[in-house]
Amino acid sequence: MINSINYFTMEIKKQISILDVADECGLKLRKAGRSYKALCPFHNKKTPSFSVKPQKNIFKCFGCGVSGDQINLYARLNGIKNGQAIFQLAKRIGLVKTKLTKKQQLEVIHKHEDKELEYTFVKKCTEMFYFLCELRDSMRERAVSYESIKYLEQDNLLIWYYHDKAFLEYLLNGLMAGLHKEIKIEQQITYFYATKGVVQRWDYLMKNYPPSVSMM
Repeated sequence: MINSINYFTMEIKKQISILDVADECGLKLRKAGRSYKALCPFHNKKTPSFSVKPQKNIFKCFGCGVSGDQINLYARLNGIKNGQAIFQLAKRIGLVKTKLTKKQQLEVIHKHEDKELEYTFVKKCTEMFYFLCELRDSMRERAVSYESIKYLEQDNLLIWYYHDKAFLEYLLNGLMAGLHKEIKIEQQITYFYATKGVVQRWDYLMKNYPPSVSMM
């Protein structure tokens, strides 16, 4: 049995292309020049922001910022850790013929632990970003549904929203900058915790407040 994790990774990248991984996991890729595009499987969006470059065996979503190689993609699409993905893919190409020891498994898992934490962090930031986008859109629709400013001014939910609007836009811009790696990780974490409480509050308000006041 080959024990070198680096060798496993190198051989997997040589023998299994990122297109094979995408295809077997059901991603519907469309050719676009030298790359392929698809709807991102990691967040809800109606336009294809997910790009795969087979010549480099890498992928990236320009909407949520998730990126990586065929091992990362296999792990994320199957809901497993990168270490587990290496075991499974290495076994598929005949590198793993016997069960790895606990020590060897821990070696792989610890090596990729930071990447898993980063993925979880990015996923949470992306979820909050799209929640704030949907909140903004729903409040706009709510406002234009009134025939008179008189009734709009009676809608407490809209009043609260416009009171928070500047701060919500500030958080949106900060999350976007973080997802695109335009700011340092310390700033990303600051925006994350600032946004978390705001999202929890507005999630509660949207679920428990009446759709609108009477327009009669």
